[in-house]
Amino acid sequence: MHVLYRSLIIASSIALAPLANASLIDFQGEPVGTYAGGTTTLLVDGTSVRFSGLGLQIRDLTPVFPSESSRVLSSLHDGQEITMELLGGTTTNSLTFHNWISGVYTSEVDTIVVQAFDTANNLLGSVTSSDEFISLNFTGMARITFDDFSAGDGYLLDDIQYTVTAVPEPATWALMLVGLGGLVSIHRRNRTVHA
Repeated sequence: MHVLYRSLIIASSIALAPLANASLIDFQGEPVGTYAGGTTTLLVDGTSVRFSGLGLQIRDLTPVFPSESSRVLSSLHDGQEITMELLGGTTTNSLTFHNWISGVYTSEVDTIVVQAFDTANNLLGSVTSSDEFISLNFTGMARITFDDFSAGDGYLLDDIQYTVTAVPEPATWALMLVGLGGLVSIHRRNRTVHA
């Protein structure tokens, strides 16, 4: 009886656990130039990620910056918002990206304003920073916007790291409900026996 009880608890725990997968977007495989229509959708570790914005482009920064920055996502000018959307019902609870124009490699410093939204488009929070690496930690981020209000030729986004949390599939919910139903019936049976 206790073995069945433990098995049902484990099955329910697995069904309730969010499905997570660490991902990195470094733009190295993208062609240099402006995206037609200001939008592109990338397939990253099985998840579709859409980027959009006025003047959205891939730049090659060599030889001014280190070789790992050879391809970066950029706006045409500062003050043009870039939006990142996780598609297919996926969200993330943490995101970090590389801000190459942070005063480390050039005298210019870009202060980037980042806002996070959930699947219902509610604002979860924002971060304003000129650090070389900028992080957001808000539960359920589905859309992230980036902007820089400096006067310049566009800010740079690179090495975007995040962990995707997928919405459980219907079969997972069914397994969870069966497990919880089993727990309820065992609890009721034990209660009747002890009464």
